[in-house]
Amino acid sequence: MAKLAPIRATLRPLDLPQHLFEVELAVPAEALSSGAVAALPAWTPGSYLVRDYARFVDRVRVLEGRRERPLEKLDKQRWRVPASKRDLVLRYRVYGNDLTVRTNHVDAAHAQIIPAATFLYLEDQLDRPVEVRFEGFPGDWKVASALPRKQGACLAKDFDTLVDSPFELGAFRIRTFKTGGTTFELVFTGPHNGDEGRMAEATGKIVEAAGAIFGGFPFKRYVFFFTFTPKLRGGLEHRDCTSLIADSHAFDKPEGYFALYQLVAHEFFHAWNVKRLHDPALGPFDYSRENPTKMLWFHEGLTSYMEHVIVLRAGVVPWSHTAKELAKCWSEQVQRPGRLEQSLEESSWDAWIRFYKQHEFSPNSSVSYYDKGEMVAWLMDAALREGSRGKAGLADLFALLWRRHGEAGLTDTDVRQAFRELSGNDPEPFWDAYISGRAELDPAPLQRAFGLLMEARAPWESLGPEEAKDPAAQRRARSWTGLVLTPNGPTIQNVIPGSPAARAGLSFGMEILAVDGWRTTTAAEAQRYLADPGPGGKVAVLAADRGRVLAVDVPVVESPDRSHRLAVDSRAGTTQRIAFLASYGQALPSAPVKRGGRR
Repeated sequence: MAKLAPIRATLRPLDLPQHLFEVELAVPAEALSSGAVAALPAWTPGSYLVRDYARFVDRVRVLEGRRERPLEKLDKQRWRVPASKRDLVLRYRVYGNDLTVRTNHVDAAHAQIIPAATFLYLEDQLDRPVEVRFEGFPGDWKVASALPRKQGACLAKDFDTLVDSPFELGAFRIRTFKTGGTTFELVFTGPHNGDEGRMAEATGKIVEAAGAIFGGFPFKRYVFFFTFTPKLRGGLEHRDCTSLIADSHAFDKPEGYFALYQLVAHEFFHAWNVKRLHDPALGPFDYSRENPTKMLWFHEGLTSYMEHVIVLRAGVVPWSHTAKELAKCWSEQVQRPGRLEQSLEESSWDAWIRFYKQHEFSPNSSVSYYDKGEMVAWLMDAALREGSRGKAGLADLFALLWRRHGEAGLTDTDVRQAFRELSGNDPEPFWDAYISGRAELDPAPLQRAFGLLMEARAPWESLGPEEAKDPAAQRRARSWTGLVLTPNGPTIQNVIPGSPAARAGLSFGMEILAVDGWRTTTAAEAQRYLADPGPGGKVAVLAADRGRVLAVDVPVVESPDRSHRLAVDSRAGTTQRIAFLASYGQALPSAPVKRGGRR
């Protein structure tokens, strides 16, 4: 087969402080013999939402030498390019002022180029190579990319590879290390209050722990892009690199590093789970529309759990921190009203229209394939350990799937079969309960497999010593109406279905003006007044709804809310301790000595 002539892309700054740059695509004549349709992706893989990147593109023109040719816009993101016997140039302007891992951001300090939001492709010619060059940017700027380079150009063998290869331009810092025959580059952009040497050392341990699961790395070079900016956090996986955003001011305490390490582990694990080992629906892609799958619980939820496994095995995050994180997530999932409304498969399939487009009622009607998936992954790890008597866990399931399927398509049936082989049990009951079903999360397997107890505490059991002696504080802690208020004022953010507030007719967006005659100006005031009568009491609520004022009586009942903490079972035996060590690479902590008793 003849080698295809590449599209030659050149990016130039137009006005960096105004976040504007230009893209020029030199399209070879062989691609235009019958004309072509040029399109911009509507979304980027790994972020399952149609983002309509074409809204950031304008001044689209097609040139033949110096002559401008007619260009017809077909819809929101497609243009008809005329037939030609000569090379044509497509030229257009892009606005980039959204600093996330899935959108362009350019300014006087740096340029982050997300290919899906930047480069037009020719329909039915996704296999055509693309060469990318940068011209006219500040002289002290460098270019970082996972793509190979030749004669000043970054080379993508096809459009799929280009989309999977973001660029960072600027005066960034770079660190490099080698392990397992692979070179890892860490690109640091933006100021922060952390220690980059410490971050690099931990990243080295993380990649070794992840690589050990799969028996090595499926690449010879990998790039971590670290971008620091205030109050933001995010990550997006790619085949040979990952983009990470962290809070610039998070590193004045250990938890800031722990959160970064978990993010590194999560996105790096995706180099296998979803970038290579994936549902066939997730590649090759249709960039023009949604690509739904029922397996995001597997690709994202199980990865969210494996990030904990990896950082523990790497020794960069202590069990005490992980235990708090897992218990917090458990608390949120077992009390989310939507847990009884949507399965993980349904959550995965509807990600495009529900997970990324949350509305007021979403907590009451949906679950997150990330967070609920993480808890189900934990239970799956326990089920595998219990069924195999500690010999196999979730990491072993991934290792088996990698050996068996590699970069071939992965189906739900394949995952079930691996579960059956490792656990010795029929996978159907687990899937029926937690993946296609909506069963309540059951902590019993965690105790049986790992010697971990999930202890629930009521709000009044968590009061400080002085508050615990105060009858009013006890009464308020026991009170519940089902209202969730916004952090910045006494406005209703959510009403729990079936709660006293819901039955009284209160709803989203209403402002609480007064409770029992007391004016409310803050959420804290409103919640205090709502809780004053205690369970069995009643409050008179004055609320505003679209300019009209209504008065309702709301009964107060005992709070069903519970927080959870992980504890070690003092009766944990050898089997549980072996399983805990095998999953997490650490010994099961000792159970605390109770006063007057034994461990």
